[in-house]
Amino acid sequence: MKSIASTLSIIALSLGGLSANASQDYDFLQAHGIVKSEYSDIDQFGLTGFEVRTSKRWQNVFGELRYRDLNDTKDGIKLEENRWSASLGYIIPFSEHIHFDVRANYGNIEAKLSNNNGHTGFDVDYYGGSGFIHYTVAQDINLYAGLEVQNTKDAPNQKAYHLGGNYAFGKLSLGTEYVKYSDSDALSLFLRYAF
Repeated sequence: MKSIASTLSIIALSLGGLSANASQDYDFLQAHGIVKSEYSDIDQFGLTGFEVRTSKRWQNVFGELRYRDLNDTKDGIKLEENRWSASLGYIIPFSEHIHFDVRANYGNIEAKLSNNNGHTGFDVDYYGGSGFIHYTVAQDINLYAGLEVQNTKDAPNQKAYHLGGNYAFGKLSLGTEYVKYSDSDALSLFLRYAF
């Protein structure tokens, strides 16, 4: 009986630690005020704009929505990019300071080059999965890294690498994130409100 009680206590403590640390990672509304992105084959454009994200956790399951709108104009040519995605994930606690998550993702990427004579571009849906590790360095500092795989009709197994961190002060946090996609990259600063 004592071993059952001690096992339940350990499980409760680990889930309690997850609740305290994961609230910043999974229950939030986030605004990226500065986003800088480039495509490798048209690197003369430095896309800027905004991104918003929201996430909600139910015990160890969570959902996340993202929307991003970027553009840049050079020599009368405008490049625009819009992305949205929806994710459903599961949180895996590991220790007081480390937890993992796995996600199933579905989204859309639309990019368009235009000038006075017309436009060209692409509009593609994708699906895939991702995995992240979250590390609580100190009570107010979180770091995370992730690997994402995106599949489209014409380009399977496209990879994206995520690296970021945030500093929390109460329910607000300031953070930065870098994402390297197979054909582009993006650097952003964000303000997050945890609820």
